[in-house]
Amino acid sequence: MDWKMANKLKIEGSVPELEQKAMQVASCTYELNTQWGQEMGMKYGIAVEDIVTGLGIQCRGWRSVYFNPERPAYVGLAPTTLAQALAQQKRWGEGNIQIMLSRYCPLVYGYNRISLMHRLGYCHYNIRAANSLPTIYYCVVPSLYLIRGIPLFPEVSSRWFLPFAYLAFAKCSPSLAEFLHSKGTVKGYWNGQRMWL
Repeated sequence: MDWKMANKLKIEGSVPELEQKAMQVASCTYELNTQWGQEMGMKYGIAVEDIVTGLGIQCRGWRSVYFNPERPAYVGLAPTTLAQALAQQKRWGEGNIQIMLSRYCPLVYGYNRISLMHRLGYCHYNIRAANSLPTIYYCVVPSLYLIRGIPLFPEVSSRWFLPFAYLAFAKCSPSLAEFLHSKGTVKGYWNGQRMWL
């Protein structure tokens, strides 16, 4: 689209008419009860409507691609305080569990529409809120071990060091490789891992 030309376009109508049209678009009801809304539009009624909308679009045969342009297409907002981050994570967790318990459960909704691996990928993402239980264990048990003086990790001379080191490497290397492939840095990856905890 020629943006210089678009800026020269005149929008006709009075201020109240334009205001009414803008409010209709902002309310997202313009696609309600329309063919576009039923076939292609956003799926509403779930806290994470973007995920269920993406699932619906892919179930209709559309394919996803990973696109990472040099110049960001848009810049989003991120929580700036711990309270905001926790509230956002809670909303996402509740919304993802809601998807798993709704008619949009990827195992059922995507059956014979998308591949099993694709459905399992959606399920893995949607049940990530349940990861909070092992995370609590991961945060509490090491503290108790340290208080009691029990070593958390095997010593280098122990026969258990090699299996431990292999598991640590095998767990981190795929996500690190993906992060580096997406033009991230090792420091950025490490900061993300620390933030996750």
